[in-house]
Amino acid sequence: MDRDTEKQDKLAEEVAWRLERHPIIKARISKLLDVMENAGGDLRRADDAERRAIDELRGMGQELLQGWGRRLADEEAQRLDRDAAVVRQVKKTSLAQHLR
Repeated sequence: MDRDTEKQDKLAEEVAWRLERHPIIKARISKLLDVMENAGGDLRRADDAERRAIDELRGMGQELLQGWGRRLADEEAQRLDRDAAVVRQVKKTSLAQHLR
């Protein structure tokens, strides 16, 4: 096996592994491939194919950003949990009640 083929195989394995971790994105990519291959046989005009591809790409972009945001928020919450100097919730004492 030559080096280019070996690199392509490793890349394909990595992409497949990563897509398994993100099933929603995997489904979107499958839908994009369906558009490209006209799997439903209903895309007769370039405008129709373009419209469907754009819809799928927009949906994928939205899902990517939502996943990115969830991951970032989870990582930040874990970081705050590890940081002993941060107090997330504190009950007010009765001393503060008379100041209101």
